[in-house]
Amino acid sequence: MEDKEITIKDIARLANVSVATVSRAINGRDRVSEATRKKILKIIEEVNFVPNAMAASMVNKRTHMLAVVVPEIQNPFYTAVIGGTVEAAKKEGYSTLVVSTYEDEAEEEEFFEGFLGRNVDGIILIGTHKEANFYRNIRKPAILVDRYINDCGHDGVIIDNFRGAYEAVKHFVEFGHERIAIIDGSHDFNDGKDRYWGYHQALHESGIKPAPEYHKQGKWLEEDGYRFATELMRSEQPPTAIFAANNVICTGVIKAIRDLNLVIGEDISLIGFDDNELAQFVQPRVTIVSRPTREMGVSATEILIQKIKGRTSDPSKLKKVVLDVELIKRGSVKKLK
Repeated sequence: MEDKEITIKDIARLANVSVATVSRAINGRDRVSEATRKKILKIIEEVNFVPNAMAASMVNKRTHMLAVVVPEIQNPFYTAVIGGTVEAAKKEGYSTLVVSTYEDEAEEEEFFEGFLGRNVDGIILIGTHKEANFYRNIRKPAILVDRYINDCGHDGVIIDNFRGAYEAVKHFVEFGHERIAIIDGSHDFNDGKDRYWGYHQALHESGIKPAPEYHKQGKWLEEDGYRFATELMRSEQPPTAIFAANNVICTGVIKAIRDLNLVIGEDISLIGFDDNELAQFVQPRVTIVSRPTREMGVSATEILIQKIKGRTSDPSKLKKVVLDVELIKRGSVKKLK
């Protein structure tokens, strides 16, 4: 079958799906499972199919499509970033393709090497690779969001992770707490490192020596929050306060406290980083470090599109935007003295 003979109907037949499903997979729309999307894109790659709209755009090397690449789409933080990206892209006449890498470096590489990765105009990326060299090899206009690696060769939009953690721990100290635990994930990127050092610095300035047994490090997952909170509260000298360093860890901590028949704000004080539904609806509501998640997507997309259009004042000069955070005080921190 020659390239010129291939149609979207042929792709649908080869994938054993409807034409509408192929269209949704190509355009990054919802209602297509990840397995089906992968199958369709693999067939497209194998037969060298170019959709008509995209083929026409090849004349000027523009597809007016952006990719937003995230580790996963279940975390409300990532969906908020995606929402901001889609909103800003649409205003400028760009479509958005959403890709999940499942925190897998091989999946991320596969996207950049594949058909769609080569044919989007630009990429908003929350990466999984830990080496700057991977990002330097991305030839498309790209911007790193949330996770940033110095010397990566691309612009970035991040938040002040250090200050967020610092303010949270200082709030505990102001309320008389000294046995303050942190549950976090890996320190491979700036977010994990900066939150840990914000915690550490706040303790140091307050004359409190960080206790190794109060630092529990996992994989940024709800089950880690649950497991480590349970361990901490069953220890010989449990902490009086826990800093949950992301939203899903905080969810796990809340569930563990409930299952231990303890009361937040009474038996244990809690602050989370980034909001989540459970933190908003438990009583008392959980104090959190709030970050402008949707704005991160909007800002990244606006910077990226300006770069694609060649409107940056100095393309060789990298821009790293650091957005501020805010401690939202609710009722989950008990005053000890």
